[in-house]
Amino acid sequence: MAVKGLFALQNGFMGFEKSGLFFGERSAEKVQIPVSCYLVRTGDTTILFDTGLSPRAVPGLLRNDPLAKFSEADLLVRRLDGIGLEPGDVDVVVLSHLHYDHAGGAFLFPGSEIAVQQDEYSYAHYPAGFFATYYYKKNFDLPGQRWRLLDGDAEIVPGVTALRSDGHTPGHQSLLVELPESGPVILAGDCCYWQESIDKEVPPGVVWDPTRAMHSIKRLKTIARLMGGRVFPSHDPVFWASAIQAPDAYR
Repeated sequence: MAVKGLFALQNGFMGFEKSGLFFGERSAEKVQIPVSCYLVRTGDTTILFDTGLSPRAVPGLLRNDPLAKFSEADLLVRRLDGIGLEPGDVDVVVLSHLHYDHAGGAFLFPGSEIAVQQDEYSYAHYPAGFFATYYYKKNFDLPGQRWRLLDGDAEIVPGVTALRSDGHTPGHQSLLVELPESGPVILAGDCCYWQESIDKEVPPGVVWDPTRAMHSIKRLKTIARLMGGRVFPSHDPVFWASAIQAPDAYR
């Protein structure tokens, strides 16, 4: 069941304080960051990594965030349509974590299996203090949804593996995609917001456990190095500007 392609799907932009991007950064300056999802196609399984912002949240985001940028084309259903798919064609949704900008579109996939770490699923229902602002229960309290609760690294299908990378949240995970032509790619999720986070091994500013977050960055880098692969950050505008975006794909 070889991987056939990896599609990067644009899901708009939002403003975010620099203090939230890098651990130890104190600047309140806001920068514009991309929100993205990835679609993996194998021989007979279609896998979505993250679901971006909820379309229900976009009007409020556009009203309250001057750096927000979101068009009709950025809707996840439109991005899927651009590569010839509908939500019902997605077999498995892998969520890096349950923050609103990664799990917002989960409700669009009632027929799909959703894979998330058990620790993340449990914590998201009763988050503590400051972190509660990033979890919107309506995004993941989905009656009838098929959940696959993972405990550590887990093969989703041959060539696609969830990698535990906690620290940003208690049950964060990344996704290893073994591409046949361009080599392995690790979709870091919010383990690494920017390329600078990867290069300098700096945890995100929004972080549940900075020590574990640092360990996770080092782990992803080690796996990528040993496999001859790359780590893709989640919210880096420079990286995103140079990324191969759908309808084109990494092969």
